[in-house]
Amino acid sequence: MPKDGKPIRTVRPYNDRLFIDLIRTAGQMSKAELTRASGLSAQSATVIVNRLVEDGLLKAGDAIKGKVGQPSTPYSLNPDGAISIGVKVGRRSLEVATMSLDYSILRRLVLSYDFPKLTNIRQDILDSIETLISEMTPLQSERIAGVGIALPDELSAWEQAIGAPVGAMADWINANLEADIASKFDLPVETLNDASAACLAEIAVGNSNGYECFAYFYVGTFIGGGIAIGGQLFQGHQNLAGAIASLPTGISTTSKAAQLLEGASLHYLEETARSKALSLDTFYSNAALEPAAQAIFADWLKVAAPRIAFSAVSAQSFLDPEAIIIDSSLAPEFTAQIIKAVSTAIEINYDKRGLANINLIPGENGISARAIGSGIAPLLSEFGLETN
Repeated sequence: MPKDGKPIRTVRPYNDRLFIDLIRTAGQMSKAELTRASGLSAQSATVIVNRLVEDGLLKAGDAIKGKVGQPSTPYSLNPDGAISIGVKVGRRSLEVATMSLDYSILRRLVLSYDFPKLTNIRQDILDSIETLISEMTPLQSERIAGVGIALPDELSAWEQAIGAPVGAMADWINANLEADIASKFDLPVETLNDASAACLAEIAVGNSNGYECFAYFYVGTFIGGGIAIGGQLFQGHQNLAGAIASLPTGISTTSKAAQLLEGASLHYLEETARSKALSLDTFYSNAALEPAAQAIFADWLKVAAPRIAFSAVSAQSFLDPEAIIIDSSLAPEFTAQIIKAVSTAIEINYDKRGLANINLIPGENGISARAIGSGIAPLLSEFGLETN
């Protein structure tokens, strides 16, 4: 370990990462296909593929016989070639999962709580990681690339909104879960905003249309967002790009304008449901809502949709994206209702002259997006084309 006490992260040579990226996108490729796609010589491509196979990162498939020449052997990612651990710290739940090199979730542990108390969260994370590592095969445990943490920004500032006792979350101000995990497990650890993690998941294992540039809105307990540019997560100078929760939703000359998170976040929906003694689970399952719950959701949507619409028009004007992707921790049918209401609000309330068509589409990962993104981050750091 270096002097600062942080584990050293290894990064594969660029051409190794290029081949892994090409194969990840295509599913499988032969040496000849990799030669053409990379622009390298056939000899160089053969050396790289053989090295990746020897290192356990690629595996050879059955040879395919063609009409001319030698049979062609396709190569694909070896799922056990590398393992990552993703940690999602939410306002209501903790999720810790292991992920394979092909971005498949291997094992997931979920714990719920009333609010995120740091001492409990820290211990639960360490215990969960220890449990997941103990369940790995010896080969998997040797191939852990690192740990990713998806964490909301400034948790200590949201005591009242979350319903935590006064002062109960103050210790988050100086919290350093990254150092705690690195110290215990001697693994590289990186932290990113939870909405950015959800955006990363959309880039990597969603986005079926293959958009290179999109704005991403995630409607969770607090709304958040991210930005994809050139097929990569863009985080900005202070890692705050896409911080749509802080967007003002109007103009005020007498007081501070309200931010998007006020009204467009799900904790308002949850608070109303609790006051009516309704189970929150109904909003996060695929079951049809009873009339009382549907009425609460409709009332929340009347407030949230115009605010999200304002932010969507703003994102379109500043970024000119191919799409604005909206996802949420709610069941998919409720995400679809959000998108429909936002689209209607845009059409009714905004003059779109000078803007391209605002293409609103649903995200593809839902409630698991933040955990998936946290698991992808360590793999990208070692094997992705864009490395930190």
